[in-house]
Amino acid sequence: MLRILHLADLHLGWEPAYLPGEKSNIRRRERDQLLEKTVDYALSPQNNIQAVLIVGDLFEHYRPEGTLVMQVMEQIARLTKAGLLVVTVPGNHDEITYRESVYRQYGDNWPGYLVRNPMPALSFSGEVKGTGVHIYSLAYTGGVTRPGSIKSFPRINAPGIHIGAFHGSLDWEGLADRSLPLDSSILAGAGYDYIALGHYHRYMEKKVGSGKAVYPGSVEFKSFNDPGTGFLTVAEYTGNQIKIETAPVSVRRHQFQKFDLSTFAGPEELRQACLKLADREVMTHLMLTGTPCFPVNVESLTAELEDHYFYLEIESSAHFFAESFLDSIAGEPTVRGTFVRRMREKQKEASTEREKQVLEQALLKGLSALEGSDLL
Repeated sequence: MLRILHLADLHLGWEPAYLPGEKSNIRRRERDQLLEKTVDYALSPQNNIQAVLIVGDLFEHYRPEGTLVMQVMEQIARLTKAGLLVVTVPGNHDEITYRESVYRQYGDNWPGYLVRNPMPALSFSGEVKGTGVHIYSLAYTGGVTRPGSIKSFPRINAPGIHIGAFHGSLDWEGLADRSLPLDSSILAGAGYDYIALGHYHRYMEKKVGSGKAVYPGSVEFKSFNDPGTGFLTVAEYTGNQIKIETAPVSVRRHQFQKFDLSTFAGPEELRQACLKLADREVMTHLMLTGTPCFPVNVESLTAELEDHYFYLEIESSAHFFAESFLDSIAGEPTVRGTFVRRMREKQKEASTEREKQVLEQALLKGLSALEGSDLL
């Protein structure tokens, strides 16, 4: 049996610019401690890890701070000194192309095996705890790696597990992408037992030929669009079979919450609901939906409540005010009353659904401008 800890996209050194002051420093320190946590996990006898694959974007930038590089190398050296196989593959954030790249500056002293070849090749072949292990990889290098020219991937004839380790986009169909494009039909021809991938930040599995391709995802939270998995990925190889396990990791908690504004009688009730939800240690995304009967100033509400959360992000998908609320405004002898009355007349005259939607948004924006703030 062989157990492999598969890591990718740790993005050490990333700065959360959206967080104010010391909170930004706290989050960076927390994220930069992730490697130490994973090394602790790998070295724990109960987890029985024999190999660690770091498949790209270990660092956020190709030229990270020297102190961070030293800390990372020390952690990886803990693994190699304990007899674990460690293979590091450069990604697109920490790309090896540049002369100042961390892997060019520190490559000669990098613990374990550092992939430097620009085209697919056998990067490691040997025995690990009595099991043959053969790893094929490449370090994308601008001007040298020719993605369109990769028509096959190598595989030697030897017993044991054959692993492809690539930081790239599997079967990407977009027009542009900052990574190596990988064709699963070509990879299938290599007959790898396991394809360890990096680049996509969410966990994914896909059968490729007779083997299994896996993106472990990014463990740690970056943003609510990139929330991380919160777990480590372990591939266990037994008798030509691959089984995937996940192990939770202690990371800062985040939550997604939704409030239907049509269920609130007024802004104070909404405010109290937000306070009840609040936790100064939690990253919170709050989505406002429904049809409100009162104006909501998202910017002001966020500013008022943000100290009650580690980080608060409020978004609204509400599209219109309740008719009763608009009726009350339309009856006012004011500029906004006149505006609402005229916009309602235009909506009645609208001949298409698209025109009605545009007028609806114009009404919202107009009321926001008249209030002097960002309503909804």
